[in-house]
Amino acid sequence: MPPPPSLLLPDLTGTFVDEGYLHLVQLLGCGGSAKVYKALDTTSSSDDPLYFAVKCMRNCASGSEGAAILQHEVNIHAAVAHEPGVLTYHKVFAEGEKREFVFIVLDLCTGGDMLDAIFWRRIYVDRPVLVRQVFLEVLDAVEDCHVNGVYHRDVKPDNILYRSARRGIRIADFGLATREEESTSFKCGSLAYMSPECADETRTSYSPLQSDLWGLSITLLNLITTQNPWHVADLTDARYATYRADPDNYLYNILHLSPGANHLFSWCFATDPAMRPSLAQMRSVVRELLPSDFMPHTPAPRAPKPAAPCVQRPLYSAILSAIRSSVPTTLCSVSSSPLVSGLPALSMSSSSSTSSYSAGPPTPPIDGMHDQRVAVVDLLDVDADTDTEDSGLAEAHFPPLIPTKLHTPQPVTPAQIAVESVEGYQWFPDDVDWVY
Repeated sequence: MPPPPSLLLPDLTGTFVDEGYLHLVQLLGCGGSAKVYKALDTTSSSDDPLYFAVKCMRNCASGSEGAAILQHEVNIHAAVAHEPGVLTYHKVFAEGEKREFVFIVLDLCTGGDMLDAIFWRRIYVDRPVLVRQVFLEVLDAVEDCHVNGVYHRDVKPDNILYRSARRGIRIADFGLATREEESTSFKCGSLAYMSPECADETRTSYSPLQSDLWGLSITLLNLITTQNPWHVADLTDARYATYRADPDNYLYNILHLSPGANHLFSWCFATDPAMRPSLAQMRSVVRELLPSDFMPHTPAPRAPKPAAPCVQRPLYSAILSAIRSSVPTTLCSVSSSPLVSGLPALSMSSSSSTSSYSAGPPTPPIDGMHDQRVAVVDLLDVDADTDTEDSGLAEAHFPPLIPTKLHTPQPVTPAQIAVESVEGYQWFPDDVDWVY
């Protein structure tokens, strides 16, 4: 696979551009197709220096598709740059011996991005009032874009910057934005924040507005739980399929959402886009939720279910047979013992001394056994004797889904700059984080 275009760009740190008005003093970050610099306005006072963020990328031939895409991004961003919740765009120009570089001048945000704030600095943990406050700011910013006829299509914490430390959010990166009310550019954006319609290439079109609302919903869930609910909203994704099979159980017992938050997200993640809340309705509910709704809960232990009737013996036999035929006895031994009710119970154990692996920790079989059991129960379409409620769905055990951080927060040196993944983007793959 060829390296991202940004790796082929020279390091221009120390260079003067824009006829000497801007001095590129520090490389801030590196994305799919651009490098971002902190630039000093050389006309500003040394006592009160003025800095900008300058995004540098390779220029495209006039009339080419790349040039059209770049011009599209600049035009869309400029159309909403006057809004208070949007990163301010100042100008664009080309320089170099053959005008081979394009520079986009933007406001410098010094507070970092929301992805860092949520998952690594964790500034929203146990701070429900702050969660509500910042999310209402994000809602306002996205609504301002919509009022101007612009749909972002990549709403996510990476693209939400802080003007200063945790204050004044700014929506950034309009490379995927559109003015179309119906789009045929599927899988446009980041998979974890993509609406089911956008991810479904069998459809004829989808609503970019609904995509923004879906991305907002996932972002709020990030703020509350510090995890993603699934990899992608598609039934091929085990987590999303589990949610679709039993939404309330998944939101409450897997994501640990309060009943109030559970109600909101069940509405936001409705299968039919027409049944989801509007942005105004979402804002109204968020304002009315209790502070405790913006924090994950710890599920209370549920009372054991009554003993299963003997008619479930065929199910027990099917489960036991499937496990024994699928799992090596060197990893796990399976036996049965009677319960007080007389119904056999499975007992699973493993030992490092009998494992075929000579190094490393023993393979933990219990989760695997549970997964196998779930698969059998799902195939038979009956309710297993598990600790789930009577929904017909065996409860899945999912570890927290934390996004991988692919960039290095400030302070950084050029040797520390990491290249961001562009997988999941359809066109103009530029997921650069402008400022840290």
